[in-house]
Formats: sequence, C-alpha cells, structure tokens
Amino acid sequence: MAALLTLIGPAASADCNESADFGSAFEECHFLSAADIEEQKTEYPTATWTVRQLCKDDGRTLEGACFNPQDCTTAAGVPGTRYTLYRDGVNVGTACLTADEERKVGDPPPIRVLVLRAFETLDWPASELVVQPPGGKTLVNLETNFYTDNSEATSIPVTLVRSHVVVTAEPIAYRWNFGDGTSVTTTSPGAPYPDLDVSHVYERVTDKVVVSVDTQYGAASFSVNGGPPEEIPSTIWVPGEGQDLEVVEARPQLVLR
Repeated sequence: MAALLTLIGPAASADCNESADFGSAFEECHFLSAADIEEQKTEYPTATWTVRQLCKDDGRTLEGACFNPQDCTTAAGVPGTRYTLYRDGVNVGTACLTADEERKVGDPPPIRVLVLRAFETLDWPASELVVQPPGGKTLVNLETNFYTDNSEATSIPVTLVRSHVVVTAEPIAYRWNFGDGTSVTTTSPGAPYPDLDVSHVYERVTDKVVVSVDTQYGAASFSVNGGPPEEIPSTIWVPGEGQDLEVVEARPQLVLR
C-alpha cells in the first residue's frame, strides 16, 4: 500500500492537503490509489468515506469542485485529479483519482466484508454447564459428569448497509475447564448420566474449584434479504460462566434399622 501522508509535521503536508499553489512541495507527497482506498475501506468497513478536490487556486463551485483542479497521474497511468481523503471527517491522506474512482469512494464495502467483521462481535450464546451430581458438590476419586444442552445452530438477524442479514453458526467444539488445572476439548456437548460422555475424576478433596465450558462456533453462513446462504469461514470461542464446585470425601454412616 502507498504510504499515508504525514499530516502533522513538515510544511509540505499542508500543501498536499489544502488548496495551494502547484509547486515542488508535491514532490514530497505520497498519493493513495483507488486500490489503496478500497483496502482501507475493508479495514474500516463501517466508516464514512469522502473526498475533497484539491485546487491550484481558491476557485470552487458551490458544490466544492475546483475550477482549476490539481492534475496528477493515477496508479493505472491515466490522468486524474488530486483529492484529500476523509474517514469519518478526519483527514487520512491524499489520493490521485479519476472521476469514476472519485464517485466510488463513498460506496460501502461489499456486504460480505461487513458480515465477516460483524461475525466476531455478534452475541453468540454461552453454553450453560450442567454438572452431575447436582448441588455444587462432587465426590473425590469418582467420575463427575459434565454436559450442556447447547448443540443447535443459532441465527442472529442484523442490518448491514440497509440490508436484512441473518448470520447462522453452530457449536463445533467445547472446551471443558475442570478447575484443577486440567481441561479437555471435544466435539461432543456431553450427555446426562449415565452416559458419562464428558467426565472427570478429581484426585483430591478441595473446598472449591471453578468449572466452566467454552464454546466454539463455526460451520457459519449468512443470507441477505432472504437469499441463499453463503459460507463464512470464521470461527469464534465464547467463554462460559464459571460455577463453584466442592470436591468432598464420602464418609460412612451408621444407619439403625
């Protein structure tokens, strides 16, 4: 990518980004291409992008176009005009663009780019951990059973670029944190007793361990305005809420009959 302008520092920066006499100061400027701008729009997909044409003098139309614009040659080797580029109203550099490229600056990035960015910020549900035996206590040197009911796909609607988008993902892995320094990752959500699909044996008595299950979402897709689903290659881990578990020792009791 072409280097961005230094907006604070050498005096040449002001000549690059403001109306000024066309002179040698421009030799010190680095101009963004249309491809550079598209790459920045991908990096900041929700930003608003605008440009302001640079003039050789102060003459402008009411719409802000120059009567005498500063000419340049684009990265493609065709004649263009110099513009100052703004992201959310903040000057981020200077570009050499054709009229067609200038008109596309304000267009939003492709909706797929927005969906990929949104995927990691959506409110994917944490898995609720079930521990057996219940009641916050388990026995030392015996298997403690763990499972979650969160195994189905979740769909989240979101509005992007004035389009109705539905993003869908499902649990593809679970990381079981047993609170004693050990954990295990499975593709299974576990199962209720007596299956013991995901279980753990605590080897010593302790007042409290904190157990939890983290969930990895993947196998994701999205649809736009009710259209066919498109694959999302991303995955994301959602941490689970910790639960206190006491590990106790079974003690024999005399029972009178």
